[in-house]
Amino acid sequence: MHRRFPILVTLALLSAALPAQTPHTIRIEPLRNEKWWGLFAGGGPAQPFAAPFDSSDCDSCGTFAIPFMISSGGRMMWSSAPADVVFDGSLFTVTPSGTQPTVAKGGRTLREAYLYCVHKYAWPKGTAPARHPFMRPVYDTGLSETLIAAGGTALLAAADSITAHGYPPGLLLIPDGWQDHSGEGGLDRNLYASFRDTADELTRRGFDVMFTVTPYIPAAGQRYIEARRKGMLLKDAEGRPAIIRLPSGYYACLDVTLPEVTAYFGELLDNLRKEGITALRFDCHRALDILPPGERTERYLTAWAALGERYGAAMYPLAEQTQTQWRPYSVALSPEISWESMRRALTDAIHAGLTGYIYPYLSLTSSAGHCSDETMLLRAVQLALFMPIAAVPPDGSLFPTGTCRKEMEKAVGLRMEMNGYMEELLQEAGTTGEPLMRHMEYQFPGQGFWDCTDQYMLGSRYLVAPVLDDTGRRTVRLPRGTWISADGTRYKGPRVINVDVSDGSIPLFRLR
Repeated sequence: MHRRFPILVTLALLSAALPAQTPHTIRIEPLRNEKWWGLFAGGGPAQPFAAPFDSSDCDSCGTFAIPFMISSGGRMMWSSAPADVVFDGSLFTVTPSGTQPTVAKGGRTLREAYLYCVHKYAWPKGTAPARHPFMRPVYDTGLSETLIAAGGTALLAAADSITAHGYPPGLLLIPDGWQDHSGEGGLDRNLYASFRDTADELTRRGFDVMFTVTPYIPAAGQRYIEARRKGMLLKDAEGRPAIIRLPSGYYACLDVTLPEVTAYFGELLDNLRKEGITALRFDCHRALDILPPGERTERYLTAWAALGERYGAAMYPLAEQTQTQWRPYSVALSPEISWESMRRALTDAIHAGLTGYIYPYLSLTSSAGHCSDETMLLRAVQLALFMPIAAVPPDGSLFPTGTCRKEMEKAVGLRMEMNGYMEELLQEAGTTGEPLMRHMEYQFPGQGFWDCTDQYMLGSRYLVAPVLDDTGRRTVRLPRGTWISADGTRYKGPRVINVDVSDGSIPLFRLR
């Protein structure tokens, strides 16, 4: 698990202040029936917070801290400086390292607290992610090792295979490995002799391509020697180039905080634009394995994010890239798909929305090819399909025949029917900063949903209840209102229903 950073947030009393131990120590006691969320973009202690934790616990749990927290009672806090946080189960004790946090009454509900905090302190006005990853399936070709090896020819074959299996055209996501590290650093001409022709043909077939950009270069060869000589590489504790082991070999990592490295990437990305490549995914998460904790890492990630923004990066893979909080990021499953990993991924995605990571998507890159249980894989793909970005395996043969293939095609069809709605959500989120995947308590306050983490609202209209076990039944908690299922059945909430999902379907309800 990747190392993350210390907690950045602080909490304080909203009403009458309690006596402080030191000038910088702040305490907050949750009010009766008040629940608190925040701090963590993924992983970490269960939310709303109930079990004790402290900073040392959180440093080792593989999570990243976010500088605000919100409550079901409408209270919020925002901190612009790091702090140590301790929660004993009934009281938060916080020691800021610099400026004091801001605490206020943002309203009476979780949603009102979120909107108050985000718009007053965090929302980068006028920003919005690229539209295209949200409108069609994103086929992550990292699941197929042969695609990179075969280059443009394999991309065309993959596109044909996708449509031949009954799936719609979409965005082909190309992992790292396309670069020519021996020459100018552009496309490897052995793989992509004429990428412009390939791109034009893919466009004719209804597909677009997104390339993954990373700061890694092979730890051998002329480019490595030159980068080492010029001091352009991240170094280990002994002052030697730090080496990262990837599936394709050993790599060094360029130091993007240096102007000469930024210039190198600028030239590389300008060359990609000339090839007609404008959709980019920026991924530097393995650099976290070799970066020291603290300010050095912050500077690196800030520089990487700035580079991505400059060249229009459409997706980022991880929440810990702090400056990309308002950009799509992925929630990854464990190396092997399991019911537990799916439950955890869903919980992380829902909670991430409460910390400003409003465009999560599920990455199946490292796990789908290792799942031999067709039913479990179907449920994992369905989970991915109904997140804001529908990132799915490009290999249609994963579901060769029978019920699973039928339900996969049906789920993809349902998701594509929602494209108009997704576009509305994107426009709305670009103005409000609201999460696309919403905690049930966020959308329906005071109806007892504070502990509900196995279903969510996609915007304000659709309730999605992913299937997270193999029992063939799915319990769904419907809030007040009239709800219409995918098959047209109407339900009057509030009520709890048990849905038969033995046919492979996923419960999806629209609020009338």
